[in-house]
Amino acid sequence: MTDRAMSGVRVVDCSQGIAGPYATKLLADAGAGVLKVEPPQGDYTRRLGPFPGDRPDPEASGLYLHLNTSKRSMTLDVSVPSGQVVLKKLLAKSDVFVCGERTSTLRAWGLTYDDLKSDFPDLVVAQVSPFGATGPYADYDGNSLTAMAMSTIMYNTGEPDREPLVTGGEPGEYIAGVQLWIGILAALENRARNGGGDHVDVSMAEAAAAADEYNAAMYGFQGAIRRRYYSRHIFGYPNDIMACADGHVVVIPGAGGFPSPLQPDTVSPMALLFENPDLDKDPLFQQMGERMVRWRDFEALVAPYLSTHSAIEIVMTAQALRLPFAYVPTAADLLVDEHLAERASFAHVAVPGDGEATVPGAPFKMSETPLRIEPAPRRGEANADVLLNELGYEKPDLTVLSDQGVI
Repeated sequence: MTDRAMSGVRVVDCSQGIAGPYATKLLADAGAGVLKVEPPQGDYTRRLGPFPGDRPDPEASGLYLHLNTSKRSMTLDVSVPSGQVVLKKLLAKSDVFVCGERTSTLRAWGLTYDDLKSDFPDLVVAQVSPFGATGPYADYDGNSLTAMAMSTIMYNTGEPDREPLVTGGEPGEYIAGVQLWIGILAALENRARNGGGDHVDVSMAEAAAAADEYNAAMYGFQGAIRRRYYSRHIFGYPNDIMACADGHVVVIPGAGGFPSPLQPDTVSPMALLFENPDLDKDPLFQQMGERMVRWRDFEALVAPYLSTHSAIEIVMTAQALRLPFAYVPTAADLLVDEHLAERASFAHVAVPGDGEATVPGAPFKMSETPLRIEPAPRRGEANADVLLNELGYEKPDLTVLSDQGVI
């Protein structure tokens, strides 16, 4: 079998939560050997669920199973000297060290990049934290909500006269995880070309801010602060979610959806979609500024069609007209979507007992070295293998480490 893209890369992952484990999941699914080093009580995502039958089980948390596919797990308390000794033995055999602690914590443990680089000059230290390794906020706590608040994305989401809103889920964590993954790949490439390790420092807040579309540039160029506008795109309307007969659809006309003076004798795709060519004579179809100011009138104009057609009907017709509409599915809808099924967008991994969990599949496809998703590990299942076979400890050593609560 052809080696996968990251085969031969050895990673020690001490991070918990989402951002760090998601970055190392991408490495592991691509073939890297990722050893997840959990505290003796386990990664805290094991306690978050969701759980099969709503019965808490640290080995069957849906979030944990998703974020830790294709890894091995050992337990180790890296906050104590004896745990740090074991960790450094692991780092001596590794290419990448991933951690999710603030710099002050790593410094207290002797595990910052500066602490490690003399002993491990080729090691890539990849650190993700709420606000980065340096700066006045370096010791602040935070999470995805914090990052989205600091990114300006939240400031611009919501109704003009209401409080800012955040999107569902944990987008700040996943954005930071992807940036951490990219940073690790870049550091490994640099090491291959020029030699030496590197410190990859990802701030969750900065990663989310980097995903901002244009608000910083708007202020920098024009001195203007974009106001909230119903979570819509400021440069055009509609770019919105609207109700239909059985749910909701995303209504996006694209560049050529409305009447164009360059094609005066044709019916616009939007008028064809709504089955009324006379709509092209309406100022709401002819003028974008009119639509943006009178958006309620526009919604009333198209509501009769939308309210009597299903989401699938609308989207199929719109796409045939080259209008980039989409339906707004539930998770149940996604799991039976024929397009996603054909592309194997979901994977099935085993859970303790006889069950299995459905988790998101590979987020990108590779023709020659495809990603392969293996089940997430049980807590500490690799302890004996790592300590005895890889690090040279004896069985009595494991007893001592266990009795001391180090593993």
